[in-house]
Amino acid sequence: MSGTPTPSPSPTPSPSPPPSGNTFAATGGECDGTAGWLAIANDGLDDTQAIQTSLQQAASKGDTLTIPAGTYNINSADGVTAVIQNKSFAIIATGAVFVAGPDVNSDLIDFDVTASSFSGNCGGNDVVDIGWTGGELNISQARLSGTVPQGTGVGATTTGTPVAGTTDGLSFRGINGGGTLSTSPPLKVGAVTVRSLTVIGAPIADANRNAYFDNPRTAPAIDSTSDTWRNAGGDSGLFITGVRSALVEDSTFFGIRDASIYVSASPYDPTLGGNYVLRNNRFYGGFDGISSKRGAQNIRMEGNLFVNIVRGLSLESLSGPLRTTNGQTIERIVQPVVMKDNIFNGVQRNIQVESANDVTISGNLIRNLGARVSQADSPVRYSRYEGIVLEGVTNASVADNSIFGVEGARSTASTTVGITIGSHAGIAGTIASANVDIAASNAFSDLDSNIE
Repeated sequence: MSGTPTPSPSPTPSPSPPPSGNTFAATGGECDGTAGWLAIANDGLDDTQAIQTSLQQAASKGDTLTIPAGTYNINSADGVTAVIQNKSFAIIATGAVFVAGPDVNSDLIDFDVTASSFSGNCGGNDVVDIGWTGGELNISQARLSGTVPQGTGVGATTTGTPVAGTTDGLSFRGINGGGTLSTSPPLKVGAVTVRSLTVIGAPIADANRNAYFDNPRTAPAIDSTSDTWRNAGGDSGLFITGVRSALVEDSTFFGIRDASIYVSASPYDPTLGGNYVLRNNRFYGGFDGISSKRGAQNIRMEGNLFVNIVRGLSLESLSGPLRTTNGQTIERIVQPVVMKDNIFNGVQRNIQVESANDVTISGNLIRNLGARVSQADSPVRYSRYEGIVLEGVTNASVADNSIFGVEGARSTASTTVGITIGSHAGIAGTIASANVDIAASNAFSDLDSNIE
């Protein structure tokens, strides 16, 4: 297998001076100098405008902004949006907690490309790198978007009015902007690097934050009655689209209602958005763990841990309505794809790959297949519990994976299949799977069927 993406380094602009107290002033002009920090931690007041001003200063000036530790409140319907300009910048949020209020009806913190990203106002044609390190985003009280799985049928929060496109925790949108930027977007964002981020979708007790991940190779299945996506606000945890490459690592997601990490190519140009490396992240109680869509190329997902998730790793083709909306007339075949050394404990559909070529799936440990997931005795979205599902996949190697069914009463209450190989309903017709090598080194136990 070839073409494995290389993780992109974090941007390294000159850091701002160490903060003196909780707030500190910016220096220089609009497009130079250092960013300030205006929000006051732990005062219980809405910090939306102060946070937006400071993040925009970092983006415009090209600074590394270190946010003082503490809790900050965001309760504007529009959340916080900073427009990406023409300088690389980084945010260090270690120790900072951002809490969405019940009025939040958009992404909590969004870095976005607009027409002004290419203007003369701190703009231009430079491709920029962006880094984010640390911090916790709590979207458990945010309104639901109109696109989340199961809609408004579960959970205590309500759909926003008007319905939000998304209410993600943290987003990097390299291809928005309206007008011709939507249909023919130029590249603006090079590398995005996200490290040590935490996103809370459903409220979770501090004691459970690490307990759910203890001893993943031997722990029993864990299905909480309160900490799953069914009790969550918001939408996805982290969303990245339309960038040249991205690295997301060492981050943790609890009870996310949609995808905990959602990466995507541009709807209108599949060459914008890809080279994604997603590694050493942890997920509990969400609907989707990591999801890649719209034909993003060159995907690597490795060393991640999933506990009590409906769908762990997925590479998903667009559904019919989205194809029409995006003007997509040909199937986007993703290649290469590497999914290796991940651990799954009590996941309904662990690995799903659609419309892909040059695929490597190896060294994954899938345990307690068939266990109760998301507070449901029956499958949540699919009709059964499956380890690896390949649909419309060619030239694939599946080796050295271990897929073990749940034991006890649940073993007879659920239908479990280790590996499923099938076709995919493509845009121009059915895409058959071909040249899929299922090696003898894969191990199976306590399943209704090993390979279908």
